[in-house]
Amino acid sequence: MTWADLTDNDKKVYEFVRDGDFETKKWSTPDATKKLGLPEKDIYESMSNLTKNLKDKFWIYYKDGGLRVVADPLN
Repeated sequence: MTWADLTDNDKKVYEFVRDGDFETKKWSTPDATKKLGLPEKDIYESMSNLTKNLKDKFWIYYKDGGLRVVADPLN
């Protein structure tokens, strides 16, 4: 899958994660909904799409009591 194949929401979520530091600080879906202007459902769908379609660039894992989300640059 390429950047062009992602939905607009997928791109928004990817860029938000890539530009944030959700590896050292815990992920907060409520904060993401406020900052991105998307409902939780759309954020979760995009995160699911990204982990499925960008396996080498987008990860979600659990550490120290919270989710951590990482998006490496696509280049």
